[in-house]
Amino acid sequence: MAAADRRGSSSPPPTTSSLPDAAATASSAYFPPELIPHIASRLTSLQDFFALRAACRAYRALLPPTAANLACQAPLLLVPHLASESHALFHPPLRRLHRFRLPNRLTADVHSLPRFHSLGCRLTFYGRGHDDFRIVHLLTGEQACLPNPPQNFANILISGDLVLTWNYMARNIHYCRLGAAVWRVASMGEEYFLEDMVCVNGTLYALVTESQDLAETYRLAVVNLSDSGDSVELALLGGNLDTRDVCLPEGSDLCLAVCRGELLLLNAVGFNPRMYDVFRWKAEEAKWMKISSIGGCTLFFEGFYFIGCLGPDHPGIRGDCLYFTERDGRWAEYSLVDKSFREFAAVDPNLVEPVIWVFPNMC
Repeated sequence: MAAADRRGSSSPPPTTSSLPDAAATASSAYFPPELIPHIASRLTSLQDFFALRAACRAYRALLPPTAANLACQAPLLLVPHLASESHALFHPPLRRLHRFRLPNRLTADVHSLPRFHSLGCRLTFYGRGHDDFRIVHLLTGEQACLPNPPQNFANILISGDLVLTWNYMARNIHYCRLGAAVWRVASMGEEYFLEDMVCVNGTLYALVTESQDLAETYRLAVVNLSDSGDSVELALLGGNLDTRDVCLPEGSDLCLAVCRGELLLLNAVGFNPRMYDVFRWKAEEAKWMKISSIGGCTLFFEGFYFIGCLGPDHPGIRGDCLYFTERDGRWAEYSLVDKSFREFAAVDPNLVEPVIWVFPNMC
């Protein structure tokens, strides 16, 4: 009996010995739910993010496409995809195309597309056969519809539920609230022309000038609009900005930008090679101060119109740089550190359609 007991104790059932290994395997494959959003926020590719999101229903519920979950996503370029007569998202750091399907109302022959404008992870489009103005979230498909603006425009800005459009060196601003049935027109009167406009923490700032033909002095102003009136109230800040003080070449432009809640001014000081100066608005002194660094951040422009800011130390892009899209389908990078300027072809060197910045982490 003792021998039998000894034999039994020395030969345990196989299932007993395998249980610890199985438990260890299950434990190593398990991620606490609270870690999943943290893991997603470190991913730099949309393909990886959606692959993680598709792993199971629990992950999908934990990972809506929000700014926090997409925090490290690289900026993308929306480019025409001639093979599919649609669009693709181009990943500049990886030089990779992501196949992408626009909402049905946006699809069309790439040679007769509506006009697009970037609003972070959203796009506006209108015109060319479309009877309304739409704002579309590219990752969720959510759309907001407005009537078409009463005239073509060069720039667009959203502040809260207010959509504003204007043209370079115009006296009027067109604006409409989301859900409204009509656009309103507000005039700045006969004294000033509008050069540019941005929104900083809910406040609208405009760069205005008294001369349309050859502007030599500019003023910064806070813009106030009324839903009941048809005029623009400008609260002027500081004194005149003399273009001779910032070495502005004849015929070039100034551009407003925003970096981490601070108002910036961009000045093109050379075209061959292209070079830029950056100024920060010092509210306490009511004047512009030239700076050589934007704290490791990166500014993005559609042509010469500010689109967004990333950083500092955002994965896949250079800090203290300015990124531009060009009219011929190219994009460019200017470094404030070494003053270098480089141009790149997004996909096809022969592409003539403009490319559009898309920022997954600006939802």
